[in-house]
Amino acid sequence: MSDPTPPTDAAIVSAPVSAPPEPPSQPTPAPPPESAVAPWPPSAPRGRNSSGRLRYTLTGALVGGLVGALAAGGLVLAFADGSDTTTVVQSASDTAIVTRPSTEISRTGDVASIIEKDEPAIVAITTGGGPGSGSGGAGTGFVITQDGYIVTNNHVAENAAKIEVAFTSGEIESAKIVGTDPSADLAVLKVDRTGLPTVELGDSDAVQVGDEVVAIGNALALEGGLSVTRGIISGTDRNVETNVGSALVGMLQTDAAINPGNSGGPLLDAQGRVVGINTAIANPASAQNVGFAIPISKAKPIIDDLRLGRAAAFLGVSTQNVTPALARELDLKVNEGAYVAKVTTGTPAKDAGIEVGDVIVEIGGKAISDSTDVQTAVREHRPGDKVTIVVDRRGDRKTSEATLTERPAA
Repeated sequence: MSDPTPPTDAAIVSAPVSAPPEPPSQPTPAPPPESAVAPWPPSAPRGRNSSGRLRYTLTGALVGGLVGALAAGGLVLAFADGSDTTTVVQSASDTAIVTRPSTEISRTGDVASIIEKDEPAIVAITTGGGPGSGSGGAGTGFVITQDGYIVTNNHVAENAAKIEVAFTSGEIESAKIVGTDPSADLAVLKVDRTGLPTVELGDSDAVQVGDEVVAIGNALALEGGLSVTRGIISGTDRNVETNVGSALVGMLQTDAAINPGNSGGPLLDAQGRVVGINTAIANPASAQNVGFAIPISKAKPIIDDLRLGRAAAFLGVSTQNVTPALARELDLKVNEGAYVAKVTTGTPAKDAGIEVGDVIVEIGGKAISDSTDVQTAVREHRPGDKVTIVVDRRGDRKTSEATLTERPAA
């Protein structure tokens, strides 16, 4: 018999998940206007105390966003939809090691320079009728090609019958979904434009705790345009799990303020390069200034696959990080790697003889330190590729070969 659970190359985060309490009842929001996105006037030059910020209005977004941010314990996805939020729980991870002086935004004016450089390539996204409508929400995205490809979170675009993006120039465009990856919470959109400004993608693998960052996004879809906040990288390689069972692994943690509506927006380094995609926040009722972003270096191959319409490779295991506690509990013979918690029937992993209880320590010649490495290693290959997999099985090293297949639909 086939495994009834949909197969995924997933990371498992061992953390209890509690159901969110019901949010307090709210007044019925006013119906949205004909278009849920009100045009922004052209951008005025920004001064240090400039009040000429771009205007952008979403009916009901303020109330909906505030309710959403307070509706549940744990962490919430940073998406303003005026409804209940998704709870995610953070697991413990190893302390990050500082290996160099932190990068800094050395002068106050440098933040203005980052805004001037990047904001024209950052868009406010509205789905359906917008927040509070009961059929849509608000998020953020950023342009990666001059011909209109835009990156955002999957939970911003998922199941949206209508998507509009607003540029800081005041222009509004309809967007279509090119591709989504729910397991990575990533989506690529496309607008019919040419000559668009783009962001520069950085290297999140070079990021360390203490580096200064800037978040720009459609926070709470407030009037006045995109919001800009500043902070530092507070942690790296964080794992969070949603209450629907999906896991986000290897996340960057930041204290730069992120709010509902920021989902899909960029986390920028001191040079204005994208190092993360803002995705989840800790509920202010239980934590202060704890936000999470998908590292851009891990997202790049997924974004490329989605943009080019390439099928992702698939192995068929669910894994969790080997920690000292897990190693003691299960009497593992290794101190790092990806512990195999599940092998799905009829997948390359099953055919290769990988078993529950194995610890994956190498894929395709690359060392595996944790679950994130498994996903990254598989993503570097195409369906049909043969890869060598090394596992530790109760202290013995076993080597097998797996022929990767196409990732099945979720």
